[in-house]
Amino acid sequence: MPTEVSYLIVLLSLAIPNIIDHSIAAISPFDAYQITDSEKYEVFDILLSGVYIPFGYLCVYFYEWFRPKKLKIALYILCWALFALCFEFVLVKLNVFTYRGWKLIYSFPTYLLVISLFLIYYEFLLSQHKKKIESEFNENT
Repeated sequence: MPTEVSYLIVLLSLAIPNIIDHSIAAISPFDAYQITDSEKYEVFDILLSGVYIPFGYLCVYFYEWFRPKKLKIALYILCWALFALCFEFVLVKLNVFTYRGWKLIYSFPTYLLVISLFLIYYEFLLSQHKKKIESEFNENT
């Protein structure tokens, strides 16, 4: 994975979950669940945000390593969505998330969509990076 792409993946891995969590959880009229146990931003909130980075990075890293094709891509996304669902289940049991009308099963299609879009974005970044490299190579020859 090119360094420039990995930086963008890390930033996206941090931004997307925070945007989705705060959109669904904190903004009325949704207010579907509470993130952490306090309305104030705490040290644990920073640690929670830090968990998202390895999840996104490893998702892309193993995608690049396995390079699944066709039906295996769907299986790959399904496995990561199930992993995310299990992880969320643990966070609910630890009272990191307190549901208010949200159910754990609602997260599954969300994970399927977000992981799919995340991998599409990764493929887009790779194609742009390859074009840039080819362009620079052509200019230097």
